[in-house]
Amino acid sequence: MIEKFSNLYKSLTHKKMKKFNLKSKKLLTTALFLTSGLTILSHSNPVNATDACPDPSTITSPNDFGDGTSFISTTRGSCYGTPEEYGVTIYKMGLCTSNPAPSSAGSAPDTSSCSFNFEKVDGESASFASGGEVDLSEEYSSRPEVGEYEFAYIEINKTFNVKASYGPIGDAARTTYFTNGTITEAGTVTGASTTPTASDGYVTSEAPLTTFGYLEGGGVVCTATGEESVTGGTIRAYLLDSSDTLIADDASATECPGVTKLLGIMQLDTKVNITESTTSVKTTFKVENNGTSVVYDDVADGIRFDSGPFSVSFETTEDTSES
Repeated sequence: MIEKFSNLYKSLTHKKMKKFNLKSKKLLTTALFLTSGLTILSHSNPVNATDACPDPSTITSPNDFGDGTSFISTTRGSCYGTPEEYGVTIYKMGLCTSNPAPSSAGSAPDTSSCSFNFEKVDGESASFASGGEVDLSEEYSSRPEVGEYEFAYIEINKTFNVKASYGPIGDAARTTYFTNGTITEAGTVTGASTTPTASDGYVTSEAPLTTFGYLEGGGVVCTATGEESVTGGTIRAYLLDSSDTLIADDASATECPGVTKLLGIMQLDTKVNITESTTSVKTTFKVENNGTSVVYDDVADGIRFDSGPFSVSFETTEDTSES
């Protein structure tokens, strides 16, 4: 469910640091992997993207019976693509010396051991595209306090904004599918050299996350936590309500009610050391081949889109000049 990612990154840099005349620098990097799509849903059956999407020209139909090169045959119903735009609202990012996770439903994260390099109560929108960068406000950014940190922390809004397309596929019409503002639908244009535009209805779609739970054989239930082991540590995700407390699981509901935020915590195999010589912290978001989930839609017998996972890394720069 969480991919091994390439080294192509988009950066969110935090510049509110004392400037130094560096003779050399040492980079210490760790990554926080967080997914907005542990469960990717078609209208009737949950499916889980695992691989990057194939070249669309090799796909001959969404799901024609007996077509071995259809989208559903090739991808098992879903895959990860690179969105043209990807947006989140960020409330907090930082590092913690002990696990800040909420202990039970109704409890809040314990951030007493955390030092945040970005914090804004009402959040700040960050939208980035392939190859692009965006700076968060210096007013709300700072260097983490000196210390050795075992946990990485990020708190974001439950809704992801995704603008993405897939095509033209190799059917007779050379169809391209694209986000059209409604997460349960997709727009289409045809033609081998046609790309969707705003006049075709090619716009961003909002993709809210309201559960991590799905059932074998179909169906979903309200599950407010998710966990995955990844290279570099273990990621755990939590759905929070408007009081910033963990929502309770509910096997009778298909969506968790009252979700407002998504909390991601990664327990790191290698601790991050912030010293007096740390001069800057750069936070990097990556969405290539994973920022959008391209999903087979069994009702429309077509293709639509959902949010996909992204990764965040914290990189420190050290001043090694002599006093």
